[in-house]
Amino acid sequence: MRDNLPVHPGLTGVVVHGAGRGRGLGFPTANIAADPGSRVPPPAIYSGWVVRHSTGTVHRGTISIGSNPTFCDTSDVHVEVYCHDTSDEFYGERVGLWFVARIRDTVKFASPDDLVRSARQDVLRSETLLDSDHGRRVLTDVLAAHGSTLSA
Repeated sequence: MRDNLPVHPGLTGVVVHGAGRGRGLGFPTANIAADPGSRVPPPAIYSGWVVRHSTGTVHRGTISIGSNPTFCDTSDVHVEVYCHDTSDEFYGERVGLWFVARIRDTVKFASPDDLVRSARQDVLRSETLLDSDHGRRVLTDVLAAHGSTLSA
């Protein structure tokens, strides 16, 4: 199920301001400026755990890596994560992403409404993956890597 995902932790970086579209679509995302040397997986939608270094918490996440093709306004690859279990803003915080599984390719949708419908399904699939044996093993790895400094 690993699908050639990065070795844990898969990606680290700082949360920066994005275009703000996710919030407007009902899926506020934390945009990650990946640290130099972080291995960014190929464009796709992923399930994973989000480690907030400043608070010592781990959150459930659905991660989008790609150029936001539905909006066709850039060719730059962005790393964005929607946290299922918090609406906190993470601006300026260092985070680590621990990938559990690839959900699907990034695609250009016919409309923002189609994108939102798919995003809802992505989050449901991500929840299932995070609750799977493999997802729980990755969480165990997250907690072990950080000792007792984290809480899930």
